[in-house]
Amino acid sequence: MKKITLIFGSPRKEGNSEIMAEQLISSRPAEVEVDRFHVSEMKVGGCIDCRKCWSTGKPCVIDDDMQKLYESLISADLIVFVTPLYWYSWSAQIKPVLDRLLPFMSDDARANLHGKKAVLVASAGDDRESCFQGLTFSFRESCSLLGMEIAGELVMIDLYEKGEIAGKGDVMEEIRRQGRDLF
Repeated sequence: MKKITLIFGSPRKEGNSEIMAEQLISSRPAEVEVDRFHVSEMKVGGCIDCRKCWSTGKPCVIDDDMQKLYESLISADLIVFVTPLYWYSWSAQIKPVLDRLLPFMSDDARANLHGKKAVLVASAGDDRESCFQGLTFSFRESCSLLGMEIAGELVMIDLYEKGEIAGKGDVMEEIRRQGRDLF
């Protein structure tokens, strides 16, 4: 593995999902490059379904910060989708990124995500494991459609206060262990 792309979908810096993701990759080998994208700090418009993917030589005709993310996704070995649970699905910040993966499905695609590994990292204030059903369904189906290999799903309930995961030493060690298994 040479490169990881982390896509943070939370508007809260250093929130639970971000802490979990950073912990997950903390045991990566030193030579593995990491690109971090905080979508809430980026300009990423929604897909306009124009069907002009790749027509300008780039994946998408929309000229926004998604272009940088496309470059990272194409060169990544592992893509980590990081989100807090919003209404039983993706956060509003990361959802446009998922919609903008359409160019990788285009008949004219000059690159794809086939064979890349994907991990979902999500946190929820809810106290029921079932709260992740919508999110995990979307993640699994998207990975299948894009030809990505699911390398893991790290979802945690009962995390409402910002950063509270950091105080759970046994959970943090388990996340590190799962991360070691990725490399």
